[in-house]
Amino acid sequence: MNVALALLAAVFFSACSTAGHQPDLAADERAIRELAARWQKALLERDAATQAAMFAEDGVSYHDGEEPLVGPAAILEWEKKAVTRHPRAKITSTTKELRIAAAGDMAIQAGEGQLTDLGDNGDDHTVRKQRFVTVWKKVDGQWKVAHDIAVNTAW
Repeated sequence: MNVALALLAAVFFSACSTAGHQPDLAADERAIRELAARWQKALLERDAATQAAMFAEDGVSYHDGEEPLVGPAAILEWEKKAVTRHPRAKITSTTKELRIAAAGDMAIQAGEGQLTDLGDNGDDHTVRKQRFVTVWKKVDGQWKVAHDIAVNTAW
């Protein structure tokens, strides 16, 4: 995963331009980490609306065995169904790496997480471990998710 992330980052960062201004990368990192914390809170509270609002209008969410979801409306519908199917699920994530483009307009976040307490009553306590990659982009000065994918690594 680290090799793939490094290659993705190299291509990603080489495509970004620094023309015009010098961004405050420390402020950008704080902003993304705050958004990630808000997203984590929404996951634990099963708040589908807040989760969907993290995405850009053309943002894409990828899930195992599903077609990609494009845009907040599609993501909201999927998350609402997930809340109905797994109302007591506990979903946690930890950022292991955050890289911000020199232009301050895109970033890559990578980490790991786990899901537990799945099913109608939260009776399935199997720990499902995941790794994730989230690509953030600035839209009108605000950080939004451009792409988000999580893959199961162990059951």
